Amino acid sequence: MNTHEHHDAGRDPGAAAQERGARTGRTLAGSAQQVWLAGLGALSRAQAEGSRLFESLVKEGESMEARSRQDSTRGETLRDSVESTLEQARERAAGTWDRVEKSFEDRVQRVLRRMDIPSRSDIEALNARLDALNHRLNRAEANATPRQAPEEH
Repeated sequence: MNTHEHHDAGRDPGAAAQERGARTGRTLAGSAQQVWLAGLGALSRAQAEGSRLFESLVKEGESMEARSRQDSTRGETLRDSVESTLEQARERAAGTWDRVEKSFEDRVQRVLRRMDIPSRSDIEALNARLDALNHRLNRAEANATPRQAPEEH
């Protein structure tokens, strides 16, 4: 047993835990302070070197785009390549979403059928039959009603 443990052995365990917690808090506060200072340093350097850094990055980007145009078999730039890749990814995502949506709709329809709940097409077919029956009933009533002869003067 080292001297620190021996010293803690005679004390309340809660007090020892509280002291360890306080040390951890001080360590975290010190780390947070260092992160804050590093952030301030990065901000200061970015402000001081910002325009030079930006210009350097633009030149590097131009060089990379020129290399990509040379390396491309069709003379396309890196931007064209990225846009093409993004468009392909959008198309695949849309196709995937359509399949997911269709699968979801199919599953919902199966659940509704199991619960004996009619589908939209079932209700539309029933409405069409009711409309046809209503039309036939109206026609039959019109034919069954005696027509009154016009009055003579």
